[in-house]
This record gives sequence, C-alpha cells and structure tokens, in this order.
Amino acid sequence: MSHENRKNLKDMLDELDMYFEKFEKDIQDAVRNNISIPRLHPFVAGFSFKVGPEGKPSIQVFGDRPLHNDGYRSPMSEQILDDKNRMLRVVLDMPGVGKDDIKVDTTEDKAVVTAENGSRKYRADIDLKSEVRPETSKAEYKNGVLEISFSLKDKANKGYRRIDIV
Repeated sequence: MSHENRKNLKDMLDELDMYFEKFEKDIQDAVRNNISIPRLHPFVAGFSFKVGPEGKPSIQVFGDRPLHNDGYRSPMSEQILDDKNRMLRVVLDMPGVGKDDIKVDTTEDKAVVTAENGSRKYRADIDLKSEVRPETSKAEYKNGVLEISFSLKDKANKGYRRIDIV
C-alpha cells in the first residue's frame, strides 16, 4: 500500500471517528436531558464513505434524525461535479413520495429539499460543492430518485467589468 493511499485511509478513518464521537455525545446529551424518542415505526440510520475523484475521503450520514422530533429522514445524496460541461448534479434517494410532494429551494451555494407524503418525510440541507446559478436549475423525479442539475456560476469574470473612458 502506497504512502498516499495510507494517508487517504487514515483521513477517512479519522473523519469516521469524529462522526462517531459526535453521535456518542449527542446520545449522552439526550439521556442527560431526559429526551425520550418514541418510535412506533422502524428506525433507519446509516452512513457511507468513499474516496472522491480528487482523492479526498467523504463520509455521509443518512436516515432518521433521532434528536430532532420533526419526523424527517435525511436522504442518501451525492453531488457530481462536471467541470467540462460546467454542471453540478445533485442526486437524492427519496422513495415513497411523489413529485408533487417535493419542494426544492436553492441559492448559489445551498439546496434545501423537503418532501412529505403521509409518514414518509425527507429533508436535506445540502452545501453545494461549487457555486451555481439557481435560475438554471432543473429537477427530475423518477423511480424514487430526485436529480437536480445546475449550471456552474462563472468565476472567470467575477467582478470584472470594462469601463469606457469619456
């Protein structure tokens, strides 16, 4: 195993350790503050970790939010940056809702997705990998998967303007 692969694995494990420490602290706080979490339905929780194309490890936590009594579930999501075509795609796994149940709000650097259909409730607050132009966004929902596409904000001429001299 090369030195670089060991470093990436170590970074990933350190980040995973940080998530478990935070989770343990949240549970301890809930017990100390006598927060009871009634569960009348199955509980869903999980995490995924991977190494992105730039070699940076990424950990994502998804599922029910036990310390929030709002009943929402965080969907599994992924961001795919296409620098060549100047696009960012955000893909969310949200089975059990219809396209009319979904609401998407975006800014240049954040997307908030909510969906509700009976007991199925999803909420995702997504910090986007790159600044986008929200007015160019398009969304498609098919077979439980929501895909949102954005055009990337042009940074090359940010703040640039030619001024004519009179």
